[in-house]
Amino acid sequence: MTIEMQKEKDFVSAIGEIAIDMPLARIVQLYEFALFLKSHPLPAEESIEEIIADEALWDKQFADTSDESFSALVASVEAEINKEGTQPMFDVNGSFVEQR
Repeated sequence: MTIEMQKEKDFVSAIGEIAIDMPLARIVQLYEFALFLKSHPLPAEESIEEIIADEALWDKQFADTSDESFSALVASVEAEINKEGTQPMFDVNGSFVEQR
């Protein structure tokens, strides 16, 4: 076993030990975040071709979205905020507020 493989096993084990002490809701968040990280490589891990293709996809999706669709999205967000269905992410000092 190489040193890199051992380090990987050690990290996986350490993550498992951390998760054991977490409530189920947090374990689910940890799992979902791990899936996100797995599917979204760091820019340094992407080739220039992958970055160009990803940018082209974003540009196409943006161009294909009508002003009416954006307006409807904004209206739905504003309606949710106005009915107090949301909670702030940051306090008045700009610090992250953890919701439970």
